[in-house]
Amino acid sequence: MATKYKEKKEGKVVRNTLIKILISLILFLSFLIGIKKNENFKPKIYENVYEKSLFFAGINSWYNKTFGSILPLNNVFDSEVMVFDEKLDYNTINKYKDGFSLELDNNFDPIIKDGIIIYIGEKEGYGKTIVVESDDKTEIWYSNIDYNNVNLYDYVKKNDYIGEPIDNKLILVFQRNGDFLDYKEFI
Repeated sequence: MATKYKEKKEGKVVRNTLIKILISLILFLSFLIGIKKNENFKPKIYENVYEKSLFFAGINSWYNKTFGSILPLNNVFDSEVMVFDEKLDYNTINKYKDGFSLELDNNFDPIIKDGIIIYIGEKEGYGKTIVVESDDKTEIWYSNIDYNNVNLYDYVKKNDYIGEPIDNKLILVFQRNGDFLDYKEFI
């Protein structure tokens, strides 16, 4: 009885994966035909893809709501375990440029909101920085940190560990639609 159920479930996974691939191909080909046939479409694509910041977290959220997980076998194994469950504790917080400087109690840096890493590198005046874009278009900059365990376009969840602040000093910047925000909404 259990084998029949397992085979039926595996068949559904394969069928759903093939449907997702077919829908993706149809959308992609429609997009290419639209670019080829409509001259007004090209400048809009160029402007939105090359000149503006592409909203990766929103696209990821929409895709997951519409099609489910990117990995077809993700729903087969439903045992998800949180590895790191800590919150951001700090002693002091002070204004620093467009963000805030925090003196942390402990030497780790958990993610404040789910999102996609859209930048990893050095930012002038901030040091080593990771920028995470969340589903609500908020960008959170985690600066002055050592990081080794994350890559560009990784999806990170709240409380995931991304690195260690240098000398227990973390710089956070919160930005949405070009406006810098106060930390009180987030921590």
